[in-house]
Amino acid sequence: MSKKIREQDNNNEFLDSQLNTKQIFFFAFYIVFFIFIVILFRGINNGSNKQNTRFNSGYNYSFNLNDINKNNYHFVYKKMLNNTTTIYEGERYNNTLEFIMSGEFSNKYYANNSTYYLKNPNTLEYEPTTNPLDFNNLITGTSLTKLFSSATYKSFVEYLDSSAKDYNYEISTSSLLRIFNNEETDLDDKTNMIIAKVDENGKLYEIDMDMTNYFKYFDQNITNYKLSLSYSKFGTIEKLLMN
Repeated sequence: MSKKIREQDNNNEFLDSQLNTKQIFFFAFYIVFFIFIVILFRGINNGSNKQNTRFNSGYNYSFNLNDINKNNYHFVYKKMLNNTTTIYEGERYNNTLEFIMSGEFSNKYYANNSTYYLKNPNTLEYEPTTNPLDFNNLITGTSLTKLFSSATYKSFVEYLDSSAKDYNYEISTSSLLRIFNNEETDLDDKTNMIIAKVDENGKLYEIDMDMTNYFKYFDQNITNYKLSLSYSKFGTIEKLLMN
């Protein structure tokens, strides 16, 4: 084999080696680029999901409203209005409610959607009545979702020897009026306080609210209006019948 032919073969081998190296770098580049795009997309998606779920997650996405929003639970609602405390205790199954209202008196109620009935103690028959829950707009349907989505997270308190926590929020009266009353107001934005109580398993079991400023907007005679909403027995309530 002549020297010229050997040099040509060597050049071909060199070119082939360069081509193989370029191909390796080419494929390696696209693999790294693809991985980068996937990671970037997942990061954006996760960030979007966190932004969308921040309303019901408290501090560091630690709780949600899923169990409550399934509308199957036992509840105890306490209303502290000025110097009077009224307790509503009962059960919810989908769009039906059955509860006893106690305070200075005690009455049994049944509700189906927005229609309420009161049991007549003499005839033992249910008769149409008005909704006794004057805070109903704060707790039904997607109301709690709206409440937490519009509230400002402030801090949390951790219990000793437990992973249970209280998450503290505040929300302006103007925000509440806009959300629940479709009313735009020019107020000094006095705040209302919300505490979400979460157990060691991350389950939201109680919501305490100081809504004095909100309700005082409708009635200046109100000096104190607090609510305590407790939930239990999630998913165990059977169909409620009027009886």
